[in-house]
Amino acid sequence: MESIMKAYPIRACEYEKINNVVVVFVKKQNPNILDKKVFKKYFRKPHKVDLDEIGSFVWELCDGDLSVEEIAVKVRETFSDKVEPAEKRVELFIRQMTKTKLINLFTKETVD
Repeated sequence: MESIMKAYPIRACEYEKINNVVVVFVKKQNPNILDKKVFKKYFRKPHKVDLDEIGSFVWELCDGDLSVEEIAVKVRETFSDKVEPAEKRVELFIRQMTKTKLINLFTKETVD
């Protein structure tokens, strides 16, 4: 858990904000030849994923400026008891978004 908490997430796909809710546009990853032939229309259009209030808040903070740990602190400050345990919820969200390639993680090296 520690390694992801020190990572810096950055959005890797298009999105828009509609009435304080983030809508993420997801493209199908690596379709095979059969999928491309049978489901042509399916692969041309990105799918939309509506995030909830907390997910939308976290998504907008994923700009590479804050670490996952810092995002969890901001989530706790904004939503208090509604998100406890904040670290685990933010970590789970970031892991899911990373797994589906909607967010990329990177680390910042410090220069001494």
